[in-house]
Amino acid sequence: MITKNIRFHTIDKEDVPRMAEMENAAWGPLGAGADTIGRRLSLGHTMIAASVDNLVAGAICFVETNQDPHDTAKFPKTFSAYSSMARSEPALSLYVYNLGVRPEFRGTDIARRLLSELIEHGRRVGARWLVGDGRCPSYAGAQQDTPDKVLPDQKFRAAIDDWHRTGMTPPVKSIIRDPLLRFYRRVLNCEFLHLAPGFLPEDASSGGYRVIFAVDVTQ
Repeated sequence: MITKNIRFHTIDKEDVPRMAEMENAAWGPLGAGADTIGRRLSLGHTMIAASVDNLVAGAICFVETNQDPHDTAKFPKTFSAYSSMARSEPALSLYVYNLGVRPEFRGTDIARRLLSELIEHGRRVGARWLVGDGRCPSYAGAQQDTPDKVLPDQKFRAAIDDWHRTGMTPPVKSIIRDPLLRFYRRVLNCEFLHLAPGFLPEDASSGGYRVIFAVDVTQ
């Protein structure tokens, strides 16, 4: 579905309350509150919002960093560390920690258009890598207090558990059994880099895991 009358803009201090409302609508208890959003802005983060009238319908949030996502030894080990990095130069990578869309706007083109805005930003600042921490709610199925509507997938769960146990990346076809990871693969043709266990324990749907992926925007 194509959504009309969307205004894309960066979030500033005045937008924080509306951004917090979107976070709560999109993620429930996993969403960031106003204090967290304000702290991230103070660290130099960029938040691109898609607004419809006075409502933040969705947003993509990231930090420019000089880190290489392939360096697993230096990659942040938790979501808290990942989403609270300070901006650094030169901007080799954009570390994306949130692509949120209000439930009533899911199924529209907002997420794709936010990703397009992200790619344009990356090319404009000379970044090479767009990096995401992919949620994988098929691992355990949606939590009752979140807006997800994803059923558990035992084959996907087994693939993730094997990845954690052996360190061997499973075939892409096993990873994209999860609808969110399938979306990123289809839209971005991303590369799945590594598994991050215990990245966000509160995300029971994903078993605390994140699948770290990257896209080379210079190609």
